[in-house]
Amino acid sequence: MPTAEKTTRSTGAAAAREQVLNMLKEDHKRAKKAFKDFEKLDAEKQPDECKELVEQTCGELQVHTTLEEEIFYPAVRQALKEQDLLDEAEVEHNSAKQLIEQLQTMQQGGQMDGKFAATFTVLGEYVKHHIKEEEGELFEQCEKAGNKVDWAALGEQMAARKAELMEELLPQQTAPLTAGQDEA
Repeated sequence: MPTAEKTTRSTGAAAAREQVLNMLKEDHKRAKKAFKDFEKLDAEKQPDECKELVEQTCGELQVHTTLEEEIFYPAVRQALKEQDLLDEAEVEHNSAKQLIEQLQTMQQGGQMDGKFAATFTVLGEYVKHHIKEEEGELFEQCEKAGNKVDWAALGEQMAARKAELMEELLPQQTAPLTAGQDEA
């Protein structure tokens, strides 16, 4: 293979990898903003806003974790040297899912009390820790994985699955929202 062709293919793979990682980072950014927005709310005085933000955030987290577990993690697992990063990420996802389930149960039972706010706050701490490790360590390993992953195909698969999950888990909207944004 001529050098110019190899360089072009390598550049395309790098751009596709960045696109995949940026898709995940955008989700991370929205999650961090949602947790920050929640801190500004008073659960007693603004229960509807709190409930809406928690519902939205939990739905988006469910979309994100499903996307990573079904598609992203299996694709990069084969290419990464440090498998423990993915193992830890999956354990962190399980902890987040348990807290999301607790929040959903509390909401259905009308339990919008201090434990509700505390549970969402703890979820935020777990998620922020997970994001820090994922972006700081796992994504760094993905950069080194180079062409061991078909990043373009992975990006297409993730985008298609994300659209399906959004329709399934957050059918009232087509694009993720955070507090302070209005639905169109």
